[in-house]
Amino acid sequence: MSYRIATIPVLLLTISLSAQQKQNDRELITKTIENYFYGYIERDGTKLEKAFDQENGAMKFARKTEEGKELITNIPFSELVRKWSSREKMPESDLKNCTLKILNIDAVGDQIASAKISMKVVETTYIDILSLYKFNGTWKIVNKVYVIENKD
Repeated sequence: MSYRIATIPVLLLTISLSAQQKQNDRELITKTIENYFYGYIERDGTKLEKAFDQENGAMKFARKTEEGKELITNIPFSELVRKWSSREKMPESDLKNCTLKILNIDAVGDQIASAKISMKVVETTYIDILSLYKFNGTWKIVNKVYVIENKD
């Protein structure tokens, strides 16, 4: 009987610590996504570097050739961070028309996660699916695919 009574607090503590770790990871994943969004719209290379795995990560998207054939293009994040951070700053009026919505975060354990986000940048709304990986205690976006939302 006393074994059961002693086991219950240990079990509750374990569940509590696990829930706390999941909440901490969710907050860190959210911060990573926010670094991506604000780095992108503010043209801030430091925030973009915090968000993306520049060593191995890449963005993929579909494009059509002149002949109409659809291809997947792969651009390394190292190239994107340089490109995005060197763009001309957006005017304050445009920045006010930018929003981020995190539609969902699905974490598996404490090492990998996926997120679906909606980014409105002035007149264009991007829907991104992000793959994130936690290494050396830091969440980084390792893969990104996106589409531009139709304005039907």
